[in-house]
Amino acid sequence: MSGTGPSVSAAARRLVGTVTYSHVSEPISLRHIREYVAATGGDPDTWPAGPGDGPTTAAPPLFFHAACRPVVAERRLQEDGQYTFLGVTGVSGRSLAGGNTYEVIAPVYIGDVLTTSERLVAIDERQGRSGPLVITTTETTYTNQRGALVARYRHVIVFH
Repeated sequence: MSGTGPSVSAAARRLVGTVTYSHVSEPISLRHIREYVAATGGDPDTWPAGPGDGPTTAAPPLFFHAACRPVVAERRLQEDGQYTFLGVTGVSGRSLAGGNTYEVIAPVYIGDVLTTSERLVAIDERQGRSGPLVITTTETTYTNQRGALVARYRHVIVFH
């Protein structure tokens, strides 16, 4: 798509306001949390630490996001290493992260099963200094097996 800029299909425009992706995690285990702690620079051998260790110990605050990423084979990733489900179907161009915000509402515990529901909030088309831009905004909610909201994630992607 080099030199042609971003594009938005009519089908993509019709997706605004709808759920575009959902996923259900596996039950959260102590191993999942320890792998997350190690991957984020912590020491999994010392987590959890303190009274009440075990199933009633909450996972680190941003763990919910990693817990809901499906495991996929490398050969199923896009050429740039991204998951195929990222972005919005029908919006194309070279992409870059435009920003994100997390709102942690409730803790995640061992044994929880999280469900994500991603909704396309907006597709904005603008003219930038170097040409046309398409900006997509999605909001993902994360709920546990009891239906309680545990987090929200808002993600902006800029296509140029």
